[in-house]
Amino acid sequence: MEIKVIELRDDLARIAFIGEGHTFMNALVDEILRDPEVDVANYSSEFHFTDPVLLVTTKGGKKPVDAIREAAVAISGNCSGLIETIEKS
Repeated sequence: MEIKVIELRDDLARIAFIGEGHTFMNALVDEILRDPEVDVANYSSEFHFTDPVLLVTTKGGKKPVDAIREAAVAISGNCSGLIETIEKS
């Protein structure tokens, strides 16, 4: 996965996810919003064929990159759990 950091501050991150689609971005935003220290998490694509840009703002001193990283780890864990369940079936 390729990303491009557009803007990064203590309480705000704007990151482009090169080549990603709505499926991944929706899952990522949903997981990020589970964090009570996240104020805003959404993404936008200017056009259908452009790369989505994730916007995350945080409160309480949490760094937005930490919220993104934690959400990605949680998604990965969910996928691993699903694979294990399928393999046991």
